[in-house]
Amino acid sequence: MYKQTISILNSLIVATITATIPSIVYGVPCQQIDQKANDTSYTFPTCGVKLLAQTNQAASSKLDKLLRQGRELADAGNYQLAITIYQQAARLDPKNAQIYSGIAYLEALQENFQAAVQFYQQAIAIDPHNANFQYGLGYSMAKLENYQAAIEAYRRASLLDRNNINAHLGLAAALFRQEKYNEAIVAYQVAIKSNPQNAEAHAAMGLVLLKQKRFPEALAAVRQAVQLSPRDAGIQIKLGTALLATGDTNGGLAALKLASRLEPRNGDIQFQIAEIYQAQNNIQGALKFYQRAAYANPDLVEARFAAAEILLEQQDYLQAIIMYRQVIKRNPENADGHYKMGLALKGRERKREALRSFEKALKLFEEENNSEGKEKVKIAMAELED
Repeated sequence: MYKQTISILNSLIVATITATIPSIVYGVPCQQIDQKANDTSYTFPTCGVKLLAQTNQAASSKLDKLLRQGRELADAGNYQLAITIYQQAARLDPKNAQIYSGIAYLEALQENFQAAVQFYQQAIAIDPHNANFQYGLGYSMAKLENYQAAIEAYRRASLLDRNNINAHLGLAAALFRQEKYNEAIVAYQVAIKSNPQNAEAHAAMGLVLLKQKRFPEALAAVRQAVQLSPRDAGIQIKLGTALLATGDTNGGLAALKLASRLEPRNGDIQFQIAEIYQAQNNIQGALKFYQRAAYANPDLVEARFAAAEILLEQQDYLQAIIMYRQVIKRNPENADGHYKMGLALKGRERKREALRSFEKALKLFEEENNSEGKEKVKIAMAELED
C-alpha cells in the first residue's frame, strides 16, 4: 500500500501540533498608532497598522503619496506591486522599521518566506525591541523549517511581550518539532496562564504530553480544550488523536468523524479516518473515506492511490483505472502507479495499453535502481504474453 512513512498516530500528532503555529498574524503590530504632529499615517491592509512617515516635511509629501498608493494596491490584492511601492518608500524613509515589516508581511502572505525573513531582519535591525517584528521573523523561520532560528525569534518575542499568546504557541510548536518536549510544555503552560480560555493551547499541550506517554494528563488537557471549544474541528482531531493513543479506537474515530462533519472539505481528516479503517481491515469504510479525501483535496495523491489499490483488489478494474489515471496525472514519475495501472488494464483485457503501462513502470524502476520493482513488472509482462 502507498502509505506514509510514519505511523497514523505520529502523523496526526505532528500535523496537529504544527497547525498550532499561528497562521494569521505575521508580526505586523495590529494596534492603532497615535497620529503625531506633522506625521502622515496610513492603515496597513488587513492588520490595522499605520505606516508613519518619519521624514522632514519637504520629503513627506512624496512619501505620503507612496504610502497611500501602496496601501491601496495591497487592499486590492496586488501585493507584488505594493511591495515595489513600499520599497520606494523605504528608500525615502530608510529608518522606518514599520515599512520593512509591512513589506515582510506582504511577502509572507505570498508564502515568500525567505524574502519575509530578510525584511523582518531589516525591521529588527532598526527596532530590535519590537515583539511583533520578532514574532514575524519566528513565524517565517518556522515556515522555512528552520526551527532553531524560529525558537530564538519566538523566545525574544515572548520575552518582549509576555501577553503575546501567539508567540508562546509558536515557540511551543517549534520546540515540539525539535523534540524538546519539556520546554514545549512549559511554553504551552505560559500561554495558558496568559489566556486560560485558549482551547488551542490546552489541546496542543495534550498532544505533547502524549509524546511523553503521560496519557491521563494528556486526555485531561485535550478534554479541557473540547469544553472550551466543542465545535472546533482542529480540537476534535486532537481529541481523536489522544483517544487513539490510549487505545480507545471507537472514541478516537467518533471524534475524527465529528471533525470531518465540521470541516467536510478537509481532505487530511478524511484520509486519517480512512487509514484507521484500513488498519482495522474495514475495507469498505476505508475506501469511502479515501474517496472523500481525494474529492476534498484533489492534490492528495496518497488518497487516490490507496483508493485505487482497494478497487484493484476488489477487481473493480474500471474504477481502479480511473483512479490510477488521476494519480499518474499528478505524479507522472510514480513507477508503482504505472505498474498498478497495467494490472488494472490487464484485468479489463486491454493488453496493448497494459503493456505500455508496464514498459513505463519498468523504465522508471530502472531509473530508481529498484530491483524488486523491475522483477515484479517483468513477471507481469511475461504473464501478459501467455
